[in-house]
Amino acid sequence: MRTLKKYLNAFSANIAKGMLENEGIPAQVIHQNIPYMGISDKLAVELIVNDEDYDRAKKLLEEAENNQKELGEEDWKEVSD
Repeated sequence: MRTLKKYLNAFSANIAKGMLENEGIPAQVIHQNIPYMGISDKLAVELIVNDEDYDRAKKLLEEAENNQKELGEEDWKEVSD
């Protein structure tokens, strides 16, 4: 198992986990029950994947994050209206 990304909260990590699992990549979120997150990298919530899935998972996660950044506030208003 290998850490794909560290998050400050379990919610964000679980969203990413669900996206990866929808693509057929098993993933786990660890350290999500620590009472206060965000103190340091050592206490971060971690999204981990199997070693053999790491490269594909990293690419999918980066693509998803880039697509999210490209979707501006105006786009969100159109979706929610």
